[in-house]
Amino acid sequence: MVALKHYSWLVVLSVLAIWSSTKIAFWPESIQDILVFLPYISVVLGMFIALWLNRIQPVLILLSLGCFNFILLYFSSSGLGLTEGTIFSVLSVLLPLNILLWILLPEKGVSNKRLNALVVLVFLVQAALLYYFLEGVPEEWLMLLSMPVVNDSNVVLLTFSAGIMFLLALFFIVLKMKQSSFKNLYHAVFVVLILMLVGVSQGLDVNTLAWFSMFSAMILTLSMVFEAHHIAYTDELTGILGRRALMEHFLGLGKKYVVAMIDIDHFKRFNDDYGHDVGDEVLRRVAWVLNDVKGGSAFRYGGEEFTIVFANKTTSEVMDELEYLRRKVESGVIEFRTGSKSIKTNVTVSMGVAQSDKDCNTVQDVLKLADKGLYEAKQAGRNQIIVREYALSSSKINHYKSSQSGE
Repeated sequence: MVALKHYSWLVVLSVLAIWSSTKIAFWPESIQDILVFLPYISVVLGMFIALWLNRIQPVLILLSLGCFNFILLYFSSSGLGLTEGTIFSVLSVLLPLNILLWILLPEKGVSNKRLNALVVLVFLVQAALLYYFLEGVPEEWLMLLSMPVVNDSNVVLLTFSAGIMFLLALFFIVLKMKQSSFKNLYHAVFVVLILMLVGVSQGLDVNTLAWFSMFSAMILTLSMVFEAHHIAYTDELTGILGRRALMEHFLGLGKKYVVAMIDIDHFKRFNDDYGHDVGDEVLRRVAWVLNDVKGGSAFRYGGEEFTIVFANKTTSEVMDELEYLRRKVESGVIEFRTGSKSIKTNVTVSMGVAQSDKDCNTVQDVLKLADKGLYEAKQAGRNQIIVREYALSSSKINHYKSSQSGE
């Protein structure tokens, strides 16, 4: 689901960028005159967010986009003729090469002195290379660098050297995406490479390239924002939503909902007897089962406790689903090795369930009531579900023990 949501906005922005780029030539000149400055606004904003989040990779990619546009604008406005086309051919190769270098570098934050020294060296080497081309490049080099992918085409103006470098960068980005867990930045960089490839393929048009660069910087910035949001609201160990997300989820609930508090039975024993790695695996296995709940949303509350919230439901409507989850956790087998021994074990959970009503109408009250039900389930022998509810005719508390529990 996270990947689907991420791809949806990437696709929308990419289609918008490509479609709108075909309309640039028909825009008023006053608007076209300011297009070349738009990438700098997006780049500066993105770099500010990246620095705030202590992310060096996005900083360097955004800086490369900014330098690409600045150098092109400078030489296109200077009227240097042949040099302008030469610089464009060189930059079309250097841009994907830089993006690839920065994404392959390890993310060590913005304060790593060795990494920063290496980055400065890379930029200096490229500056020297550009100076060399300005001084006069051998004709055979220029012909090789400017060789088009499609001869005599007015549609695809991509050079062979730039095409090879873009494809190489895309290939390595795909490898990075496959070798690591889902990471917003990698997918955003893949889209950025596609957009800049489309832009470069249209030849030296500073307005079009600036337009694609602006969208590329926007995509990189949004990917950082969404990734930061994901980290803040998702439990890193189990991969399901965390307590912060739970508290915000309550804000959107109506007056009718059910809360289930869930605790792993004898969890301390797993950590003490088999180590924290096994305990972490137990947490992940239980979280994966609970996250498949139908009609509700699962959250990690903290420690070995989880919470499931059912909006617009009553306890009678959710008991079958909770019982199904309890049995599914109980039936799962966890196998691991400790030393030379192979151990198989089962995990069970206890649940306390409460429903909001006119006598228990705040989130705190419902959570407290569900937690009391959980405590009773633990005291009654564990691996069972107990529902606690306020009686309609009095203030006393009734509790209901699942008839199917404890089997």
